[in-house]
Amino acid sequence: MTTRGMALVSGLLLLMAVSVIAVTAAGSMALQQRQAGNFEDRARAASGADLAASYAQAWLFARAGLEREPGCVSHCLLPAGIHHGGALPDQPEFESAAWWRQQGVAPVTGQEAWWVMEEIHFETAPADAGAGIDGIGYYRILSRGDGRQPGSTAVSETIVARPWGETVEANPYPPADRLIAFCDRLKSGLPCGILSWRRRR
Repeated sequence: MTTRGMALVSGLLLLMAVSVIAVTAAGSMALQQRQAGNFEDRARAASGADLAASYAQAWLFARAGLEREPGCVSHCLLPAGIHHGGALPDQPEFESAAWWRQQGVAPVTGQEAWWVMEEIHFETAPADAGAGIDGIGYYRILSRGDGRQPGSTAVSETIVARPWGETVEANPYPPADRLIAFCDRLKSGLPCGILSWRRRR
């Protein structure tokens, strides 16, 4: 009788231990799934912000060389869609989704991503820039991508240089080639393309 009782107690203890291990493993697996889902959502938001920044740069490089008002140095809103320096917030990562929807351009239908752009500086082209190049504009591109979960947002900031003038050949939009092909057609040494990039959120 005692042997049967001991066997029963041992079996119950073993069953309890196995149950505790199973519950712990299930909890750990659920946590890992949540972490993987959060990581995937953050990656989706970052991908959306990067896509929006690429489309903004492609749009800028697709503007004709004379779309920017010749001789204008500051507050030149040509082409439409480029804000003048200081018009955009210093900390766009804290702006609401409603602000981005109102101010931004959504490059791809159905994806939660937007971009806005401002001209932060314009300088007259140096003498050795080549004939037909009036000057170089420096632009701040802000882009945002959202994941599926609330609060899953990525915001990036890109500084881009873009020469203007009658001899500057525009890229097609959407681009048929690499974006840097725009800069490759210009005289070597001219500031052109991405100068800096950072993730703000």
